[in-house]
Amino acid sequence: MMRRALSTLLALLSVAACSGTPDTSATTADNTYHVVTTTSIFADLAEMALGDAATIESIVPAGADVHTFEPSPSDVQKIQSADLIIANGLGLDDWIGSLIEAAGRGEHDMLLLGEGLDQERGWIYLQQSEGRGTVDPHIWLDPKGAALYVQRIADRVSGDAPNLAERITASSADGLKKIEAVDRDLAAAFAAIDPSRRKIVTMHDAFGYFARAYEIEIVGVAVAAPGQDPSAQQIRTLIDAIRATGVTALFSEVQLPSKVLEQIAAETGTTVLQDLYSDALGAPPADSYLGVMRTDADAILGALR
Repeated sequence: MMRRALSTLLALLSVAACSGTPDTSATTADNTYHVVTTTSIFADLAEMALGDAATIESIVPAGADVHTFEPSPSDVQKIQSADLIIANGLGLDDWIGSLIEAAGRGEHDMLLLGEGLDQERGWIYLQQSEGRGTVDPHIWLDPKGAALYVQRIADRVSGDAPNLAERITASSADGLKKIEAVDRDLAAAFAAIDPSRRKIVTMHDAFGYFARAYEIEIVGVAVAAPGQDPSAQQIRTLIDAIRATGVTALFSEVQLPSKVLEQIAAETGTTVLQDLYSDALGAPPADSYLGVMRTDADAILGALR
């Protein structure tokens, strides 16, 4: 893995050397602003914040896994052309660092949506499971976290391009109302489920904020992160927890293989539902952030009822 990452970085740097010096000035003379995001989720949140005041593109395509994504040399040009590069931080998309270096850009060109929220906005971070001592980066899976992201994007671009501020204010206000409406609908739907039944098992450690928002207990996760295999003892512990709590459905994610969950389901007599989205948009109706939240909620509610 280290050797592959090094070779990728060298390739990116080689492309950058042939591409010349990046133009880091904001392209706002014609009322446009170009944003590049690491994931399709963040691209959609940026669109909610900025509307037609910006052009937006994602490096990781919809349906792909941000955890295992490896940038290609062609991504350097995207970074060089951007007025702003949006990433999450908190360990989710660290590979963006190699692109920033290769493109000759710096920290001032970036907005890390997930970092510093506890200091600036009063957000309370969750720690990831398995005693790893790292912050859970999946903040957007609580709509209140997504709203903070939208506001951060709006504030940053309005500051960079004051001539776009009026349009951004209108777009972000509309986006925030839509996020609030989804949050309200989901809260009402989960409140109608008996608390003793609000228990789930997920494929990886991504749904902590979602669970906190709607008072769901995550009994366990199959893998700490995509690409990591659990030990035999971890599988046994999860099986025991499933039997003890009466969980009947195990949730995988559309873009992730579910062999471990299938093994656990076979031993516990439960069902694997490969219906959830966490890090990327998907096919309709999950082709927007709001669609992802409703799709995830519908899948979980259907299993809990």
